[in-house]
Order: sequence, then structure tokens, then C-alpha cells
Amino acid sequence: MAETGSFSRAAERLFLAQPTISHRMAALEQSTGAQLFIRSGRGVQLTPAGALFLQYARAGLDSLDQGSRAISQYLLGRTGHLSLGCATSTATYILPQILRRYVQARPEVDVTVRTGLSRSMLDLLRRQQVDLALVRLEVHQPDIVSQVVLREPVLLVAPEGHPLARLAAPLPAEALRGAPFLLYHRQTDYWAQIYGAVQQTGAAFHPAMELDALEAVRAMALAGLGLAVLPASSVQEDLQQGRLRRLDVQNLLLPDRVTSVLRLVDTPFIGPVQEVWEHLCAGFAAAAPQ
Repeated sequence: MAETGSFSRAAERLFLAQPTISHRMAALEQSTGAQLFIRSGRGVQLTPAGALFLQYARAGLDSLDQGSRAISQYLLGRTGHLSLGCATSTATYILPQILRRYVQARPEVDVTVRTGLSRSMLDLLRRQQVDLALVRLEVHQPDIVSQVVLREPVLLVAPEGHPLARLAAPLPAEALRGAPFLLYHRQTDYWAQIYGAVQQTGAAFHPAMELDALEAVRAMALAGLGLAVLPASSVQEDLQQGRLRRLDVQNLLLPDRVTSVLRLVDTPFIGPVQEVWEHLCAGFAAAAPQ
């Protein structure tokens, strides 16, 4: 009415019946406790109280419009916050380049990353302390949506100059007997898979060290302290530069290392969560060994 000066013209603009407009304006005056309009034969004018209220009404409409635009940007994945839990080895060797491309493309999205053991990241997801989790596990649980984004080989490697690195490949399994092994701690499925693969060759190996991080296993191998079984992504540069040597052993069938991205079934799959999920899937597919 402030713009049209008439209840009837306001009703036409809003595609409402005039009695409906009159009733709503009366209800508004009742709720504010003040007369907002002067009604006369010449039309409708604002009272001083009405002019004051109009300032706040317009500000409120502006806020609603800004809120609608903000929600639209969020639904498109262009703004918001995302918390990602990530297995330490994945955060070290693969995630940085993938995440760098995402952050450059979406500077208005606030991304935080927490790292640790895969089981710990799964716990954080279930407690809703992270939105997505990247883990070195295949997860089949009813409350979790899981997608494997990477399968990579794991390699038996020896430090540069190790006696086994100088032998012709493939090595007989017996060559591993007594060789010091650097192991990822045995509370993990990964350790059990590696141990079982070596045992099936009939070889007996000597556990020299048990470490709780793949990065520590790699560092010890580089220092010449034993053989190690590590994901290809973690030793690719070391192999290229000759710091580590791959050992091929007869009948040693090492399992692939799996990376999965996880989210909770009953949480909204929209905005940055959906876009980062899709970005991770595409990024890891591009990083997969050819």
C-alpha cells in the first residue's frame, strides 16, 4: 500500500482479493499495537508509525532475499563448510593435489581436514564430527554409504643397496627367510592380509619393527632398516629415484590397497558435501595407476 496508495491496486499486484489485503493489514496493525495507515477517500497513506515500520519491513525482505540467494549458492556447492576425515597415508600422498584443485575452484567453501587411523575416521563420521571420511577400508554397514575410489597395488620394497635388491627377479620365497620386515601394526586388517600373503609362500620372515603409521614404515625402509610392504602411491617417487627397489617374489600375491569415501545414510547429501564427494571420486579415478 505504501507504493500503490490503494488497497485495491495492492491486491491486484499481489493477485489477491481486496478483503484479504484489508484483513491482513488490520491484523498487522493489531500485532504492532499502532495505526500504520490513514484511510481516506483519496486512498491510503502511511502514518509516522507506518513509515517507521516500513523501513524494517523492507530490511526484512532484503534479508529474506539475501538468505534465499545464500541457500541457492550453498545448494550449488559454492559456499558453506565441509569437514573431511582422512586416513593419514591418503592425506599424505594422494589427497593434497585433489584437494588443491577443489579449493582453487571453490574458494568460498571452508574446508577442514582431520587425519588419523581409518577406524578413527569412521568413528568421527558416525559421531557426525566429519561430513565425509576417506579411509583405507572397504566398509559394508547399513548406516554408511561407501564408494571405493581407488584400488592400488602394494609392493614389497627393499632399501637401495640391500642384498636382495641385487638378485635376479623373481626371487624364490626362501630368499625372504630371516629378512627383517618393517610392519604396520598388527591391529589392522592390512597387516593380517600382508602376513597371510607372505605365509602362503611358505617363507618365514623376521618382524624387525612394528610401527603405527605407513609413513614411519617408509622412513625406516629408506633408512635401510628392513623390507617393507607399502602402497604404490607412497613409494612411487622413491622407486623412480632409486631410493627403494621393488622385489618380485615367486608366489607372493599381495592384496590391493583400497581407499573408500564414506558418508552417513541419514544426513543430507547436498551442497558442498555432494560436490566434494563427486570431486573426490573423479580425482582418485584420475590418480589411479594405469
